[in-house]
Amino acid sequence: MKGRMSRPLRTIQIMTDYIAPSLRDLVFTTDSVPVIDELAALDRLLPELPDELERHAALLERLPPILDLRGRALVHAQQYERFLTLAEADPAALEHMVDIGNALAVLAHAGAIAMLLVPPGSAEDHFARAMLVKERDQQYRAGNGVHDPVLMARALRRSFADSHPRLVIGAHVPRGMEQAAQRFSGAVLPQPDADDGSGPDVYHLEHGLGLETWFDDPPDLALLLDEARTLLSSIEAWSQAEPPSPFWYGARRGALILAYARLCRIGLWPARSSGDLIAKMEVERLISERAADPDAMRALVEIAIGVGRRIARQGGRFVTVLGGVEL
Repeated sequence: MKGRMSRPLRTIQIMTDYIAPSLRDLVFTTDSVPVIDELAALDRLLPELPDELERHAALLERLPPILDLRGRALVHAQQYERFLTLAEADPAALEHMVDIGNALAVLAHAGAIAMLLVPPGSAEDHFARAMLVKERDQQYRAGNGVHDPVLMARALRRSFADSHPRLVIGAHVPRGMEQAAQRFSGAVLPQPDADDGSGPDVYHLEHGLGLETWFDDPPDLALLLDEARTLLSSIEAWSQAEPPSPFWYGARRGALILAYARLCRIGLWPARSSGDLIAKMEVERLISERAADPDAMRALVEIAIGVGRRIARQGGRFVTVLGGVEL
């Protein structure tokens, strides 16, 4: 697979020298900020081609570099931690601004999941993936993991076999990967871009109005489930074609990535209706039945479902009980 091009790092700063001491002291940008998470953005990379198999195979050459995903995920995780710190200083404002934090949590987790869902396609990608495995191993060995350790161990496995030997990072950074190591560590972070919103960006607390609007307009979880099932059915149909298409192998990989991105999105978003809860239950049933799919992908869906449940426990407009049973 050819190496994927990384977007150049922007040096434009939207932050001012003013540091808000609490949530109510934040100064929000009034610019219209379109928000999209990393998993939803993958769908926009699918090219317009007449042949469906060729189209889905071509997705593999258009996937984002893992270091780009890492940079944006780090920013959103840092902004979420900043939100929690400011909320501690001003608990009374939390009720009115909680969806800013919820939006950043979804963005950060979507980015973290995308880093493991997207297969490495370049030397830098393989380095970033190896660094991620090392980081997560150290994190979970120290008892600082966010998710179930067994699920994380499964998620860190390769989803697809390739000819690249598994890279193990020791005490020293491999020659030629110094800049990649800086980016992975967060020493160099991306800044909000001034683009048209067609792709994922980085969002700060100062984008709170746009983040609230985005979180208040969740995707249709039942529709995402239908779309995922359609993709999985397409894979089954393609596998039975005689003679097999020359694009079959790549198309299967591309369609699996898009299908599981949808399933992870269903997991991440908290249920707001009984229909949403049913969609989540159907996702759990679906991945339990698809034992032949990459286990790492199935584990990512389970991780996403856990995140959505944690957000839903805030109560209020979120639904966690169906037929008297808490889900």
